[in-house]
Amino acid sequence: MPTPAESDSPFRSPQGDQEERARPSHAGRWTVAAMLLFGFGIVGALWLYWDQYTRPFRPLQTAILQKYPDCRAYVVGGRPKSHQEGTVSTLRVVLQLPLEQINPVENETACLNWAIDLFHLAREFQDLRPYQDFEVHLVQQIPEKPARQWTLHLPIRDWEDLKPIPAE
Repeated sequence: MPTPAESDSPFRSPQGDQEERARPSHAGRWTVAAMLLFGFGIVGALWLYWDQYTRPFRPLQTAILQKYPDCRAYVVGGRPKSHQEGTVSTLRVVLQLPLEQINPVENETACLNWAIDLFHLAREFQDLRPYQDFEVHLVQQIPEKPARQWTLHLPIRDWEDLKPIPAE
């Protein structure tokens, strides 16, 4: 029988440890299972969100990638700052160019021709009626340096009037 001094001890007796080990504890297994289930749920929700977000623009994005296989295209549409009055619905195409392609800062004519070509692809593969503006960004990432970028943002009615410029 333990003395009162021993029972006040913060240490347990060997008998108490054996009794505790005899009772199986499933808390750790359930915690791991819950964490895995939570992780799979979050990944599934993110995948579903991204699929729904990009689905309307996928045919245009695929057409751009077929025409320019060395580039990476990203297409998105909607109203930026939709909570504010006066914002217009914009279809935005971002095309990342490889280093071997044109320099978007130095070759304005080639960039304009690419933008016009992208607009014609958008007109063919995307319903442009919900959009008031069309925006093209040509981006070239350069290692260890700032990116080169060329942008053109015009109302769709103005894009209709643009004609390609002959190469020099």
